[in-house]
Amino acid sequence: MIVQDDLFEAKLNFFLMVAREVTPFLKLYETDKPMLPFMSEDLSNILRSLMEKFIKPSVMKNATTTVKLLQVDLTDPVNHMDVTKLRVGFVTERGLEEHMKKNSGSTQISPCKKLVCSGSKGKVLKIKEVSTRKCTTVLCCLLVETGRIEEKCCDEIIREFGHFYDHSLMSASDSFRDFNPQSGRLDEFYQEHLSNKAECRHLWEVVKFVLVLSHGQASVERGFSINKEVMVENLKEHSLIAQRVINDHVHSVGGLLNIAYTKELLLSAASARQKYHIYLDDQRRLKQDEKKTQKRKGMMEEITQMKAKKKRMEEDIRVLMKSADNNAEKAESQGQLSFISKSNGLRRAAKEKERHLETLERQLTDKLKELRDTP
Repeated sequence: MIVQDDLFEAKLNFFLMVAREVTPFLKLYETDKPMLPFMSEDLSNILRSLMEKFIKPSVMKNATTTVKLLQVDLTDPVNHMDVTKLRVGFVTERGLEEHMKKNSGSTQISPCKKLVCSGSKGKVLKIKEVSTRKCTTVLCCLLVETGRIEEKCCDEIIREFGHFYDHSLMSASDSFRDFNPQSGRLDEFYQEHLSNKAECRHLWEVVKFVLVLSHGQASVERGFSINKEVMVENLKEHSLIAQRVINDHVHSVGGLLNIAYTKELLLSAASARQKYHIYLDDQRRLKQDEKKTQKRKGMMEEITQMKAKKKRMEEDIRVLMKSADNNAEKAESQGQLSFISKSNGLRRAAKEKERHLETLERQLTDKLKELRDTP
């Protein structure tokens, strides 16, 4: 079992050291603030810190940029430090030294450091994967390739950025240098410096595209958790939205004790019941209007069908009367009584349809009158 491993405490201390290095990054990015522009540099720093524990200093010295750092082959033993030189941390080193004193000539130290090295490689490979994916997403999702902006605007954006860098950025270099993402929001910061400048309107649109890119799913998952807590049976959409707005506001101001109870807020709360009754009246009115609309729509469809039926009956009567006349003419010219019989039969059918047509016209007149009287 692992608890029987004499070096278990040393191994655990090493992973605790790695966790302490990664935890600040995780806490910093567990926020709804736009943090994606800082992610590449922060991940690069963590990546370099972890790689320095088992990659040769000469290799790390040549990796002067993030791209070169990502190109270092972690699986190549040539790039690895000697096992005795691995940087496993102060507490881990002391644990290993004490173990060596108690167990002279122990051969467990090298496997322990190799395990530590493999653990570090696994974490670094994972960070490299995330860093590459996020950077690629930012590069691929911007500008022309995503259809967010038109190609003809690119030159204007580049020109505006040059103007912003030469004038606004240099004149406010202290505020940019002293910006702290832990205490400020990047979107508010750039809105202050870009949104009110007409000469940077295209650049501001691009900056907004970058700022809305999410650096993780924490805020989305947190929103699902909040919805699960507030949702009850028969909860209307407006009620859910209102509760989420209240929750987000309380969270944004730092808690219930920091809410400013203004006169407008108190008046709004006092008139909540009245607003609720007004809302119910509006809903009832909307339902009544919808019923009237559906009724008028049904009547219009029925009238359309009746008009089409009337047109077909008139055409049938015309065809029957024409056929009757033709048979009467044949009877007169040929002297055959059978044509007279056919002609009379066709005329009787036409008269029957005329009676039906008169009934239909009366129904159509009544329906049109009813439609006019419907509010």
